[in-house]
Amino acid sequence: MSKTYSNPLWIAGTILAIGAVHTNWNVPLAAWLFPVLLLRYLRLREPKAGIARVQLALTVSVSFWLITTGLIGVPVAVFDFLFLSVLQTVPFALDRLFARRLNPLIGTLVFPASRVAAEYLFVLIAGFGSWGTFGGTQHQNLALIQTASVTGVYGVSFVVAWFSSMVNWAWDRDFRWPAIWKGVIIYACFLLAVLGAGCVRLLFFPPTSTTVRVAGIGPSRRAERAFKTAVGQAVKRYWSAEEVAGADPVRVRDAFAYVNDDLIAGTKREAKAGAKLILWPETQARVLQNDLDALLQRVKSIALDEDVFVNMAFALYSDDAGIRNVAMLITPSGDLAWTYDKSHPTPMEPMKPGPGDVPTAMSPYGRLSTVICYDADFPDLMRQAARKGADLMMAPADDWSGFEHLHAENVVLRAVENGYSIVRQSSHGVSTAVDSHGRIIASINYFATDDPSMVAGIPLQPRIRTFYSRHGDVFAWLCIFGAAVLVTGTIVPLSRRLPQMSNGVGS
Repeated sequence: MSKTYSNPLWIAGTILAIGAVHTNWNVPLAAWLFPVLLLRYLRLREPKAGIARVQLALTVSVSFWLITTGLIGVPVAVFDFLFLSVLQTVPFALDRLFARRLNPLIGTLVFPASRVAAEYLFVLIAGFGSWGTFGGTQHQNLALIQTASVTGVYGVSFVVAWFSSMVNWAWDRDFRWPAIWKGVIIYACFLLAVLGAGCVRLLFFPPTSTTVRVAGIGPSRRAERAFKTAVGQAVKRYWSAEEVAGADPVRVRDAFAYVNDDLIAGTKREAKAGAKLILWPETQARVLQNDLDALLQRVKSIALDEDVFVNMAFALYSDDAGIRNVAMLITPSGDLAWTYDKSHPTPMEPMKPGPGDVPTAMSPYGRLSTVICYDADFPDLMRQAARKGADLMMAPADDWSGFEHLHAENVVLRAVENGYSIVRQSSHGVSTAVDSHGRIIASINYFATDDPSMVAGIPLQPRIRTFYSRHGDVFAWLCIFGAAVLVTGTIVPLSRRLPQMSNGVGS
């Protein structure tokens, strides 16, 4: 085994692994290539040392993700994503230890099956959503990601991971065509079938051309600056419910009014411009419990006068020093259709999670639903809305520099998985409107404009009943089962041979 030959593979694989983690600088091709190099490196080294070095490479890439997203200072995020790097190492280790003991072509399935298993186990165990998937890095490849309508994001990950092990299978045979042509044809036919099916879905089952005007609004920079100046005089940190509860309510109310009034004005403007659905961003409006009715009445008046649905989102401060991250839908009749509390607060948010019951409400434009920001990273929660018949998901959001693109890119996969359109209005991030096939209808980057509002024509159609929305993570569980069968298939025959080998030595 040549260390001279293998070390450049490890270095190149580590660099590409950094490019493959889902950051603002995501390189989709890197997700296809870095496993090729690390698998080859590991096959050229002794297992113990090689696995440790692969673990180091993946830890470096995860650390890069934590640093660039600003989560390096959040202990629970650091712990969970270091755990992710361990899980991601397991498929490499299983490939090194077991793949070559199987039928050569069947052995190529060890890595993709165990990779999907590792991704899904992270979702189940860590509770950090669907981060760390190969599939999430491929959000721009529309033909490929249509697979998610059947398998969820995990099917996309499988396609990418199988490519890596197939290249290494060919590499073991020095890429000699007579020795590899059958395998090349098998994977090529598989990939063409996946991409072909995606193209058929995109070309022959497009969304309807009839649309409804939807507007996402955000506070102006002027209103934000005025709020920050005022809040510095009222409380030290506006996000601290305890400080808000202990401060002069008049000064707090006056500070909150800058953004609240700006959002009310934006709601009137977009309603008069013809929007039928209006969405506020997450927690930019802030209201004391005693002032909630007054805020609702102002929005209800607009909804009644302009015949518009308004999905308000705001931080609600109670008198007992509590805080809720809430979305409320006001209908054109002035009724309150839902009150939804964020189900998955981020580790940085000082609030209790909501009960996890995604609401829906009927409208002339289809069945509406909502989640809030980070909630959309959890496939099971988004699937709940699909099972309730949602046609349009509205997602108020708030991001930050270093993370502005990532949530917006994740919802592309959620739209394809569940067959409904998504409008995500974000402050301090990228707002986006996505149709049921993952096409970007409209997008605006908060950091690249002075006006963070977004207007989109959303297709008026019933959601597509996808296999994934009906049956969930069947494919992920099949991969877990398949990985276990493949590994067991190598262990059991070996254990049966051991007594024979022992007898042979003693005779």
